[in-house]
Amino acid sequence: MKLNQKEQEAAEFLKQFADHLLEGKTLEYKKPIVDQLRKMGIDLQFISHKKVKSLRKGKDDHYPWLITNAPWYIRGCESKTYLPFQIREMKSDKVRK
Repeated sequence: MKLNQKEQEAAEFLKQFADHLLEGKTLEYKKPIVDQLRKMGIDLQFISHKKVKSLRKGKDDHYPWLITNAPWYIRGCESKTYLPFQIREMKSDKVRK
């Protein structure tokens, strides 16, 4: 199977991600690569720290999302994300008035 450049980059990231996960380490990622994986049918389901109420004990290391496609004042910043198996409890979706 021949992959184009974006698919190749996404597959290489997936390999690095799996290696780091097996070693118990986290890995910085960029949204365009994760979006390309989703187009290929692989959804990692990263969840923003804003939606998380509590984490499982011993699984509190976050996956830093390097913001690349945003205005200059937040470009290059990192946001914390987690995988579903790290989360003990999610925040409720209730809207406060």
